[in-house]
Amino acid sequence: MLPTGQKLGVRKRYLHHTEELLGAHPEFLDPHAPSLDARLDIAKAAVPELAAEASRRAIAEWGRPAVDITHLVVTTNSGAHIPGVDFRLVPLLGLRPTVRRTMLYLNGCFAGAAALRVTKDLAENNRGARVLVVCAESPSCSSPGPRRATSRRSLTRASSATARAPSSSAPTP
Repeated sequence: MLPTGQKLGVRKRYLHHTEELLGAHPEFLDPHAPSLDARLDIAKAAVPELAAEASRRAIAEWGRPAVDITHLVVTTNSGAHIPGVDFRLVPLLGLRPTVRRTMLYLNGCFAGAAALRVTKDLAENNRGARVLVVCAESPSCSSPGPRRATSRRSLTRASSATARAPSSSAPTP
């Protein structure tokens, strides 16, 4: 039986709690110290970059230019920032400013399924649509850092992003 990550096509996971990050934010090591604002600030910067990296790989696998994408569906549980990850991805990926964006925030464990459902509807109901779907998470928002008594290497939560090559409602030339 394959591990869940392999079943879902997740090829690589990244750990965002580095020694440098923990040194800069000692409040992450103290379970009684407030740290949500700092963790949300980290996610605001990290999630779009993480999503862009996964998206570039999916677009390259697709084999067409990013400007051919007509719709962008993005989901994350890592905060609800404005402007959102979808808005930030447009220039990072070189998408047209007119790309139709859908941002799904805080959908919990079913976020990926919700994004795929929206993507399916867009592709089926918009002739010639080419939809890029992106799911990106940085659990540093929802989980505290390691405790002082445990090894910093014991963290099991990892940031991840998955992007699927654009789906199309019609055969591509």
